[in-house]
Amino acid sequence: MIIANPIYDVVFKYLLEDVEIARELLSTILGEEVESLEMKPQETSTETSGDIHILRFDFKAVIKKPSGEISKVLIELQKAKQAFNVMRFRRYLGDNYRKEDVVLNEQGIAEKRPLPIVTIYFLGFTLNSIQSGVVKINREYRDVVTQEILDIKEEFVELLTHDSYLIQVRKLAKTSRNKLERVLQIFSPIYQSINDRHQVDFQGNTDDPLVKKMVERLGRAIASEEIRDKMDVEDELDRVFEREMSKKDEIIAKKEEIIAEKEGIIAEKDKLLMEEKKRAEEEKKRAEKEKKRAEKEKKRAEEEKKRAEEEIQKNLELQRQIEELKKQIKP
Repeated sequence: MIIANPIYDVVFKYLLEDVEIARELLSTILGEEVESLEMKPQETSTETSGDIHILRFDFKAVIKKPSGEISKVLIELQKAKQAFNVMRFRRYLGDNYRKEDVVLNEQGIAEKRPLPIVTIYFLGFTLNSIQSGVVKINREYRDVVTQEILDIKEEFVELLTHDSYLIQVRKLAKTSRNKLERVLQIFSPIYQSINDRHQVDFQGNTDDPLVKKMVERLGRAIASEEIRDKMDVEDELDRVFEREMSKKDEIIAKKEEIIAEKEGIIAEKDKLLMEEKKRAEEEKKRAEKEKKRAEKEKKRAEEEKKRAEEEIQKNLELQRQIEELKKQIKP
């Protein structure tokens, strides 16, 4: 079936504006039942800034856990086509950590509190070190000394940390093994039309009710002239991004070439300095050796002089004694 390509931001946004589809999709990703979902219009944004293009959604959700526990959480979903400056994602996350919402406390009184956060990242590029299509970065409480995993939850900790989900659309499995993979196959690039990037010839399993809803909505999207025009605009933005990145790569390559040249000059200078230092040290050693030899010669000369003086003194003493003997022999 021919449908709009959901990798486009305008199509992805159109798909999730159907709250029921968004609720079921998030339930499938989280593996927990999302009972109700609210998406604030002002919290849905698309940003393009130099080297980054991000589609962002913030949902308030009421989740029913397998244990039957009901909790209210903030789900932050971000989608990026290209490799990004991670600081932009961190800034969004920081914004959500500052938000509060009205919840009922233990006494049933409404009060403002921060909500636990779950983050979901749809990535149109690949992460080299992660080969799986879908990854959950999960928290656990562990006793550092005994290494025992503690089966507990503490509100203080829950509000300061969060779970994350990474979905790499280019690494999604070609054949689905469970409901999650069946649903996410609709985002897989393997069905993209060769002749028209705006279209996907989806051949996945449409027996799943959620997949069927998504396919039907994306079928309506491909028939919308307004959406197709916006997809053309996205194509142009992507081309501008690629041109700018190409320019940046050229600039970086030139800078690296200049740096390499300067490093070569510095290395040559360092080599000359080392050789000069080596020569200076050798000259110093020779000078010290000559000094020691001169001192040794001086010492030997002084010793010779001392011996000569002692011999002279002996000779003088002998001459004196001879003179004394001569005097004694005279009548």
